[in-house]
Amino acid sequence: MSAAHLAFDNGAAARRRINAALRGPAIDILARLLPEVAKLPRAHAFDVVINDCDLLHRCFIAFRSRREQFRTLLVDRRQRPVEGGNQLLACGRTLNQIVAMIVRSAAKRHFRFRLGAAIRSPAPRRPGLFGRLRARLDPPPPRCCRRSPADRLYDALKLYLLHDWQVPIIPQYARMTPEEVDKLGSRILDFRDAAQLAGYLDGLHLDGFADLPPAQPHTVDQAGRPAPDPAGDERARLSDVLTADGTRLRAKALVPILVKPEVLALAGVADKEALRRLYEALSGTGAGAVRQMVVGFGMTTDQLTVFLAAAVRSLPPPAYERLFGPGADSALVERVIERARAAGLTQGSPLAAFDAFIRGLFARFAFH
Repeated sequence: MSAAHLAFDNGAAARRRINAALRGPAIDILARLLPEVAKLPRAHAFDVVINDCDLLHRCFIAFRSRREQFRTLLVDRRQRPVEGGNQLLACGRTLNQIVAMIVRSAAKRHFRFRLGAAIRSPAPRRPGLFGRLRARLDPPPPRCCRRSPADRLYDALKLYLLHDWQVPIIPQYARMTPEEVDKLGSRILDFRDAAQLAGYLDGLHLDGFADLPPAQPHTVDQAGRPAPDPAGDERARLSDVLTADGTRLRAKALVPILVKPEVLALAGVADKEALRRLYEALSGTGAGAVRQMVVGFGMTTDQLTVFLAAAVRSLPPPAYERLFGPGADSALVERVIERARAAGLTQGSPLAAFDAFIRGLFARFAFH
């Protein structure tokens, strides 16, 4: 048997021992310490805990504060007590490694719940609606590289999912794009609570994080005109334009803008029925696309409204959902943003420029 095969067997065996301990004696101890765990069916208790970030956080608190209750599990192969987080336990892993495994499992499950567990492998390219849409923005990636939004986010974050204090922050991590994670890198660990990361994602400057400013619009547009001074940045606040669970655009927040005469004219809204249809379409916009346009580009709420309304008007519903819906490909959205920058759009551009850009971008499609 090869050394590689032995290493695989040892790793698999360690995982089995850890899983058995967590689902068995560890959950039994937690049931004695936490009434909410005691009420759970034992066979499913671990899965319920790992699926609930709030409950998992309380379990970690109970473990840290009542560590002596877990002494029978915190031993090495000679059954000697293990105190440090980097000492090997009997299972062959350290306590810190096990904590990281639990945090990563919780994050992966949460991301898949929020963002979707799977993505269909794309069909061969054909000159149909979606083929033309994708070809207009970017060539499709190889089929073997297709990953779900949840898995791509997890892949970007997994190296930084290490500590039990990160569990309450997992819902905020789910609001990020892989590109945002890559930009921060290990500095993501500087955000020690959910409110700090939420503030950063909402485009706020937080005390102590002057080195992590939100992405700003380009300093000059294509014609050399200066962009808005970052100190006067008027980008939309994500907390205002996203639903409470952070998964979709809160279309209700755009209504005061939609009913402005200038916006109604740009959007081609002639009556209440047309406004209702536009509202319903905007309600299907995913949070990921909104964050890219607000955090990455710096759109104001008015610009975001006109930008999306023009996309609704220019694209049939399936195409709009494909490009801007909850399962939107962040790389394609970024291509749209890159085209907007190349066209000279900035936070200082008039609303009509955003409307004209989107309608021009998709004008060549014979959708009807």
